[in-house]
This record gives sequence, structure tokens and C-alpha cells, in this order.
Amino acid sequence: MKKAFLPAIFIFLTGCNTATNTTPVTTSVTTNTEAKKDSFFPVTSFIKGQLLLLDSLPVTPLHTTVINNKTDSVWIKKSELVALLQDFLSPEIKETNLINYFKETSFKDQTINAITFTYDPLPTLPDSISLRHWDIYIDPESDKISKIYLVKQFKEKEGIVTRQLTWKTNKWASINTIINMSNGNTALLKAEKFIWNFNE
Repeated sequence: MKKAFLPAIFIFLTGCNTATNTTPVTTSVTTNTEAKKDSFFPVTSFIKGQLLLLDSLPVTPLHTTVINNKTDSVWIKKSELVALLQDFLSPEIKETNLINYFKETSFKDQTINAITFTYDPLPTLPDSISLRHWDIYIDPESDKISKIYLVKQFKEKEGIVTRQLTWKTNKWASINTIINMSNGNTALLKAEKFIWNFNE
């Protein structure tokens, strides 16, 4: 893994603000090695833009769920997908609201051919914020966001529950729910995938 200092992202959201635009939403990213980082990429707005685009498309998402090695698949309404994603839309990741609680690092990962911007919590992160980590993956050839990964944690009676969202731009999303039990064991409670682009 080769690290590079890429401290700034300049974003141009295309087609995110209207549900009538059926052109796939893409985000151009240019790196600047001199400017001081004073804002983050608005991840929540990007995902909401993707949901608006999905709502405008003549497709029905496929929801696949794996629990205890048993797989079930069902076609769902687009509104159901929005409801299932609510945990990851709050707190909102805006340009400046989390800069005092998270730090950004960046590197070029040769193994997946992507520039990755990684966000980890600072000691100032309050317990009230369940968001623990997120990554933004940039295609170095197109300078567009190819994937977003979010991690949230919640304390439950049985242990700490971790929920992981992977969002593949214009294609699919997945949610893994994992529990870290007080006895030290870890178990995958549920793995979900939502597919609306079946061209892969």
C-alpha cells in the first residue's frame, strides 16, 4: 500500500438535486497537495442524491438477506430501501460539522486501484455520535467516487453491535450487522444486499 498526501477534495455533484435526471450520478474529484483541509466531502448528500436517482429509474431493487447461513431474496419498494438506510443518514456527514471529531488520511491502494480517503475518530468524539469510521474510494482514472463505506456502533445488552454500509455508486448497497459479545466472541447477525443495477 503506497501512501500519498492528498489533503483536499473538490466535488462537483452532477444530477443529485432532481429525481427526473436518469443520467448516473457521478462525482468528480481533484486532489490538491497544497491546500489545507478545512472541510469534508458531504457523504450524506451524495447518498441522498443516489437515492433520488434510484427513485427516478424504472427498476425494482432486489433485497437479499443472509441469516444463519440461510439466504432469502425479495423484491422491495424503493421507499423500503430508504427506510432501511436511515441509520446511516444520521448524523449527517456535511462539509464542516464533523471536522472537530474526525481526521482525514489518504492513500493510493494499488491492490484495488483506488485513491482512498479514510476518516477516523479523534479523542473529542462524544459518545452520542455512533458513527465510527468512513472511507471514500476514488477511481484514479475517472476521478469519480466508486464506493463509500460507513461504520456505526451501538451498545446493546448482549454486546457492541457494529453496522457496516458499503455503497457502490449507481449499482448496489450492502449492510452487515455484527455483534461483539462480552465474552469476546464475534458473530455476523445479518448480511443484506440491495441491487438495482443488474448489468454487472
